[in-house]
Amino acid sequence: MPKVNSMLFTHGKGARNIKIWHKRVDHVNLQRLKLMEKQNLVRGFPKFGTEKVMSKVCEACQSGKQARHPFPIQTTHVSSKLLEMIHLDVWTVKTKSIKGCRYYMSFNDDHTRKVWVYFMKHKGEVFQHFLNFKAMVQKEKGVNIKCLRSDGGGEYFSN
Repeated sequence: MPKVNSMLFTHGKGARNIKIWHKRVDHVNLQRLKLMEKQNLVRGFPKFGTEKVMSKVCEACQSGKQARHPFPIQTTHVSSKLLEMIHLDVWTVKTKSIKGCRYYMSFNDDHTRKVWVYFMKHKGEVFQHFLNFKAMVQKEKGVNIKCLRSDGGGEYFSN
């Protein structure tokens, strides 16, 4: 590591504070600062001592290490009853199944998290699969579906 010009650093009040030097020397870690001190790489570099000096985490270092921003807080609302809300979606797969299906449709019960899947050769089968699903679950559970939630895709509309 080359010697750093001491003109970069000022020796004012608190110059011995390792937190300040951590920021001045581009947020290097404590071990690197100690090494710079030990090898006398910077003229006028203060002696930090052996006490535990950086007990708090540097916010700039932590945010610099984050690859992504945190996920937004989402509501954790779960339906209180069976079939109160059903989430449905249509999915496309790259490779056809053995029986020639390129699509599948999923129904998710918000309360129980149970999933039903229907495979389709064409998107035009969506409505018929919904009618079959609705008849089956309402007969099996003895409860009507109250709400359907989808991503608003056009596959749910037809002529």
